[in-house]
Amino acid sequence: MNMMNTSGTGRKSAEFLNRIVSHQTDKRRSVNQALGQVLSAYLPTIYDQQLNEQIDWLLDSMLLELGQQPGVARPQGQVRGGRALVVTGQAGAGKSRALSHTFANRPEFEGFGMPGEWCPLLSVVAPSPFTLGALGNEIARKLGYHGRREIQHSKVWPVVRELMAEFGVRILHIDEAQHGDEIRSDTMAQEVENTFKRMMQEADWPIWLILSGLPELSRFCQNDASMKRRVRVLPFEPLTFADHAEAVRQTVHDLVRLCPAVGCGKLKSDEFAHRLLHAATYQFGIVVEYVQDAIAECLAAEGGGELDLGHFADVYALRTGVLIDDLNPFLAKNWTAIPVEAALYEDDVDESGRPTGVRKPKERKTKGARK
Repeated sequence: MNMMNTSGTGRKSAEFLNRIVSHQTDKRRSVNQALGQVLSAYLPTIYDQQLNEQIDWLLDSMLLELGQQPGVARPQGQVRGGRALVVTGQAGAGKSRALSHTFANRPEFEGFGMPGEWCPLLSVVAPSPFTLGALGNEIARKLGYHGRREIQHSKVWPVVRELMAEFGVRILHIDEAQHGDEIRSDTMAQEVENTFKRMMQEADWPIWLILSGLPELSRFCQNDASMKRRVRVLPFEPLTFADHAEAVRQTVHDLVRLCPAVGCGKLKSDEFAHRLLHAATYQFGIVVEYVQDAIAECLAAEGGGELDLGHFADVYALRTGVLIDDLNPFLAKNWTAIPVEAALYEDDVDESGRPTGVRKPKERKTKGARK
């Protein structure tokens, strides 16, 4: 079920990584070692419990549908098929990290993310530009198909259904599933939904779905009465200063305490929490990234010490390329008026230069002095 990896390729990759290590300066090595726990830390939120509750619903529906719930007879008559959980939120809300953490820690999904291990859950990222054929081929590759050519659009989904049954995969997670909205044709959009519906309603091997992506994904199957009752939506809502200022300060504290060389005694004010929320477009995942990157800046520049607004301002400049203090929400006086989202994201375009309707994070710029 895993992508092919020859021994020669694996050996070359290991040699390359060893070469990086051998050319690290002592400072780079010490910074990376100090950052290890900070970067790997997972900070739970209220959505962890909600996500687990909805996955409980998904798994329980599977037991009932397949007649495997002890003490309950298999339902007679029309088969309802699989269910779908749709997890939505803006870019940076923390959806993907929360899902990966949940998948890796639920005993039902033992083997998830471990090469060579069987797992009943398969996770893929929807391709962009999006086509049903491209998605089907991506799933087939994840399931072990290694043909030299892509499977034709008209044939790939029967192959996918056959492979999922062969390998015992019951749950398909598609991340960035909103890429399906790139399809401009109503006919093609309906074909996407119909393809997923067929997988869920397959009599011999029904599939349960978890789709995650931007808020527009909540429209999935909402116009289909027969499917709507089998779909649940879990939105990751943006943070607010009024409700989450203390949680932001606690997030800073929890991450900093994992790096003994760094302190955060200067960053306890409401104003700092508000500036950080605004810079992160009120998304929890971006808040965490800012704190992690600010700790890295503090270690790289001074070897440690107290975090201050300057470290966060440097991170903002690196993420956006904005080098003017008056346009940096950690430094500007009128920081609430700064359109941070426009600085962090840009519209994706296809090969012909036309917007695809997808927004993606801007590439980080080389660090330079702020002006």
